[in-house]
Amino acid sequence: MGPGGALIWLAPAKLNLSLKVLGARGDGFHELDSVAAKVTLYDELAFRPRDDGRIDLACSEFDCGPVEENLVFRAAEALRERAGAKAGADIRLVKRIPPGSGLGGGSSDAAAALKALTGLWGLSLSPAELAELAAALGSDVPLFLDGPAVRMRGRGQHCQPLRVRPFWALLVLPDLHCSAGEAYAAYDALAAEGRPSRAGGPAVWESLVSAGQIDLPPSKWRDQLVNDLAPAAMRLRPELAEMRRRLALSVGEPVHVTGSGSGLFVLLDDEAGAGRALDAVPDGMRGRCRIVTLNSW
Repeated sequence: MGPGGALIWLAPAKLNLSLKVLGARGDGFHELDSVAAKVTLYDELAFRPRDDGRIDLACSEFDCGPVEENLVFRAAEALRERAGAKAGADIRLVKRIPPGSGLGGGSSDAAAALKALTGLWGLSLSPAELAELAAALGSDVPLFLDGPAVRMRGRGQHCQPLRVRPFWALLVLPDLHCSAGEAYAAYDALAAEGRPSRAGGPAVWESLVSAGQIDLPPSKWRDQLVNDLAPAAMRLRPELAEMRRRLALSVGEPVHVTGSGSGLFVLLDDEAGAGRALDAVPDGMRGRCRIVTLNSW
């Protein structure tokens, strides 16, 4: 509990360790196969009950857009409608995960709202019902309902928990906004041109994912990771491609794009390796870096 009896929730960011786009679906979405892991960068939400039935959302730090379009507000309304509740809530969101970074902050916030308000309002919804509400809000929302890491399939709504050995990551947050919709449109345009092609890589990563347990350190598989949206993101934001190139030269390790960008990350086996990677980052980029680890809950 927080000041004044507020219910406090932390909403973690995610890294797409891998992201394969398997084709367009008939519903306008794309068929995906992705491994996503939550990490220790958080938005913070505070919830207080209201007796007048109103849902009031206030946001600070990064811009959250119009209240009615915010995923937290939409999650609260969807939950109340599904449960037939008449309760309200004051919700305060401290936004630390940059929008348009591919880190899933809005989706994580929505999942936190679903879980927190279920408890705050004394509702009895099954995990399956919460997952259904989450999927209706957005493709990335279900992955944040539980577990440190998941394999996402379908348009993202089918999530299978994965066991992942703890890792460290150097996370770089460029001052660039990448729209997921624009990235998928750019992916479709590249596919129409016959690009991108995905080379068949070594089997270590694929075998770990198939087994449901990534129990080797990143140094054993980080060079095998694929993000099919990365070429599209870098076509939309050429600055992102240049930043990725410079970071790879400086750090000497593979640099990955999370989601549809613009977040970049380097996976390390331990804290000492993460510190060395941070020390190697060019001065002009270091202010946008932070070290994160696997979120364990």
